[in-house]
Amino acid sequence: MLDGPALGQLLALGSATSFAVANNMISRTTRSGGDKGVMFSVLVTMGISGLLWLALEAGRTGLGAGGSARIGLAWFAFAGLMAMVFGRTLVFASIRTLGVARSTAVKRLNPFFSVLLAALILGEVVTGTDIAGMAAIAVSFAILIRESFARGTRVKAPPPAAYLLGVAAALAYAVSYIARKLGLETLPTPAFGTFVSAVSGFAVFSALALVLPRHRANFRQMFAHLDRWIVFGAVFVSGGQILLFAALNYESVSTVVMIASLEIFISILLSVLVFRSEARPGPPVLAAAGLATLGVVLVAAS
Repeated sequence: MLDGPALGQLLALGSATSFAVANNMISRTTRSGGDKGVMFSVLVTMGISGLLWLALEAGRTGLGAGGSARIGLAWFAFAGLMAMVFGRTLVFASIRTLGVARSTAVKRLNPFFSVLLAALILGEVVTGTDIAGMAAIAVSFAILIRESFARGTRVKAPPPAAYLLGVAAALAYAVSYIARKLGLETLPTPAFGTFVSAVSGFAVFSALALVLPRHRANFRQMFAHLDRWIVFGAVFVSGGQILLFAALNYESVSTVVMIASLEIFISILLSVLVFRSEARPGPPVLAAAGLATLGVVLVAAS
């Protein structure tokens, strides 16, 4: 039976796969009005993680442990604020400003922010094998970015300052990973941590709905634009979040984030072979996928 780092790596791969399935589900939606299902996905995350907490972790949450438990709760809540409020809001703003190709490319900074913060804040050691793996993944992303930009050369390039939205989104997600890890060091309960983070995010969205008309409209229309793809997408997004939280309980932030970065390549594979929503990728994309896989193997083996 797997345990320790090996289990964490397997959970991280499961998280990447779950997010990749969600990406393909959401791309097929036909009635994705409102906030594109963001608030509904947070609500689903609350429900699923809450049930898992009650079923698997209720007896060992340790909420009566005093100050240390409160510190863990605070980190979980902060992680929810960074990922589910700032991260998602900035990603959507980045997509509106930069377009899908450029915003996705900038979001790939997330693993590098995460590794840097993990080394500075958590004291995680970055080995030579880690650096080699990161370099392989960086080259694979560069190939993919070049390919994405080549398909959108007719679009007028946005000003350099517009890229700051995507950079801020990547940084917000990286900070959320560090906060999750710090919370798990005090309360090693991934399902409960996911539940607290989702409640924190939903509470902030609810508060914003009281003062901002756009958020109020999204709140009111949360169930108005649902179709089966949004519902399935929300379920798989929730699964990805819970699996990622669980992976951080067993493995370092650096390794988890690098493995989770395979999401984009798994998304491409599923869109071509399973959902058949895109054409077969060309040699550059296949080469990028191969390099990314090599990079992840190097990071996991370090």
